[in-house]
Amino acid sequence: MNAVFRRPAQLRPEQLEVIDGDVNIEARSELAYTTAHALIPHGGEVDNEVIARLRALIAEEGVDVIAESWVDSPETSLPGILWRGYLLREWIRRFSEDVHQRFIAAQKAGASQENVLEPENVMKLWDSVFGGSFAGDFIDVIRQSARLTDFLASVEPVWIDEDDHPLATLVTRRATGMARTSQEFREAGEKIFREGVVPPSGSDVQSK
Repeated sequence: MNAVFRRPAQLRPEQLEVIDGDVNIEARSELAYTTAHALIPHGGEVDNEVIARLRALIAEEGVDVIAESWVDSPETSLPGILWRGYLLREWIRRFSEDVHQRFIAAQKAGASQENVLEPENVMKLWDSVFGGSFAGDFIDVIRQSARLTDFLASVEPVWIDEDDHPLATLVTRRATGMARTSQEFREAGEKIFREGVVPPSGSDVQSK
């Protein structure tokens, strides 16, 4: 995404350089994991003071200020799945008519809609995650995202097919991008549940 992000001064100086220009891959990776674990804290991996400062930054500036740090993260890592959730939320929010038409098309095609939430409700789940004070069941957010993207992919596996689309990224422009993202949500949920990256609430991430 060709967005300009303001420097989040609350983070450590050595992490800040990746926001503005030349990217140090190791520093960007560290920033990605720091911001991801600040949003979804677990096991004391991020200092409480950093979490508080980052959440204050998100409350003031919005999650866009840190989202770009997740772009190159592995697809089933916590920052990688936050990036996919961010893209899904932005797509539903900014292109609601397109999303609605594809949802209706899947319904008319007879795709199974069991336990599939309306797109707006999935967007609200991600709104709560990116609000900076999430205290819900993150496994459930991933699972609901997997269900929705799988439902939409049943009739149109492509996500975005225009290079100049505002949300055209390596994730969304892939062949069968919607279907692959659904699979990544499922795999990430299974990995997070298995490794205990976030505390589950009795959710079965493999259910569809």
